[in-house]
Amino acid sequence: MLRTVAREQTLTQRAQQQLEELIVSGKLRPGDRLPSESEMGKMLGVSRTVVREAVRLLSAKGLVDARTGSGIYVLELNSSMIRDPMDLLLRSRAITVEDIVEVRALIEVHLAGLAAQRATSEDIAAMEDAILQLHNPGLSPREYAEIDVVFHGRLALAAGNPLFTVLAQSVNAVMVDPICFVYTRDKRARDETIREHSSVLNRVKARDPEGARKAMAASLVDARHNWGGYPAREPTLIPDLGRTAAISAERVRNRKQSSGNRRKTAVSP
Repeated sequence: MLRTVAREQTLTQRAQQQLEELIVSGKLRPGDRLPSESEMGKMLGVSRTVVREAVRLLSAKGLVDARTGSGIYVLELNSSMIRDPMDLLLRSRAITVEDIVEVRALIEVHLAGLAAQRATSEDIAAMEDAILQLHNPGLSPREYAEIDVVFHGRLALAAGNPLFTVLAQSVNAVMVDPICFVYTRDKRARDETIREHSSVLNRVKARDPEGARKAMAASLVDARHNWGGYPAREPTLIPDLGRTAAISAERVRNRKQSSGNRRKTAVSP
């Protein structure tokens, strides 16, 4: 069944790595249009088929966009490289909204503490602007949700760690629809969000890391319960939260039962 692994890289891998290095090194910038497949084939000394396969691999990584009839363009390296696979995992039910909320809570609390230590005046002004926009009563639930996510994105930027920024923005981006649902269902959500965000920001402005972490933790206390009844847009795309909630509950029961069995075993004569 298995065959000996080739020691040498294939021509496709070599071509793909050369192009990838040009992109990640900045020699090719976002928006740049690559030469045609034929031209790249001549430059690299390989066939057009090899170039096409290399481009396909780069496209799968989110590094280029091959547009039919237009050309191959370099994409910007940003949080979408993590967000899009995470969105696919959510839509395929490999992960649930509850799973995302649990991870989000861990990240956001830590970020709030870092922001209190590192936020610049520009960061604080951007977060204040997001809260100010939430005061507009004429916004749609989706607009409220998007501004909510903007606030958290600015908080992540204020933490001063680019990896945290990418992770936080990716996690929050896939939550726009559930957050929108909360704003649609609960008319108090906007005022509560303004109060909670303002509390976090006040601690950030006071340079109080512990207070900022506590304020963020308090704002997330009910987060895991906010999505109850969240309707699936399409059964095959968005998880049935009733089902996933039951699965989560079953996971908890199984862990408790397993833990109880281990304790019983430990005390048995």
